[in-house]
Amino acid sequence: MTTKMHPINAKANRNYMTTGSLSHGRLNHCLLGRICVAGLTLLPLLFVPGCKPSKEQTLLEPSQALGKVLAEETVRVAGVKKQVVIIVRGGPAAGGSTTEEALRSALQKSGITIVTVKADVGNPMMMNGQGLTAADFFGALDKSSGAGAVISLVGAPLLASGDYARLGTDHPSIMVVATSMLGDRIGVRNDPALLAQLLQSKTIQIAIIDGPDPATQATVANDSTHETFAQNYHILRPAM
Repeated sequence: MTTKMHPINAKANRNYMTTGSLSHGRLNHCLLGRICVAGLTLLPLLFVPGCKPSKEQTLLEPSQALGKVLAEETVRVAGVKKQVVIIVRGGPAAGGSTTEEALRSALQKSGITIVTVKADVGNPMMMNGQGLTAADFFGALDKSSGAGAVISLVGAPLLASGDYARLGTDHPSIMVVATSMLGDRIGVRNDPALLAQLLQSKTIQIAIIDGPDPATQATVANDSTHETFAQNYHILRPAM
């Protein structure tokens, strides 16, 4: 004869089959907690220098090299002046990038103080609608008194013909990063013709763009930072 199980007993039986006895359930929770704690303890080891880098770290190496090389160029052009202005993305898409972090760290190690200016350069999902406006650019220059350089991490300024006269020549060196990405953040690229015009007129002193520089790669074989930079970017300068 088959005994019909009461619904409540049936539910209890299913719970037992799923988790085992009550003591086993507590034991499982205890073990799980210890495993989680151990995992959290070991997690930082993945990011300790000397450990094998993660795929994410490897992907971010070019942007970090970009920040370090840009810092070297900035210190060189700034000379004895120990302050720089950095223009970064503002607006809804604001946020630091790995390039900016590497740049700031290297500049601070060189004794440089930093003034940050945010510019709303447009929607990063609409590349044609992005750009550093003349208003934001001149706003940054207004804060550059005593600075040795102005660094734009949001591309070159979009100047009208009348803006060049307003700019004049009495301003710090202007450095432009016009790359598609800044590591974990979207960058602002520019029309090569615009960069050439700004360099030729000596409005800007340096523009860093995407693409390897074979000429530079040959001279930095034993320098991982500069080699990584040369494999991914190159520097445009005014013609001598």
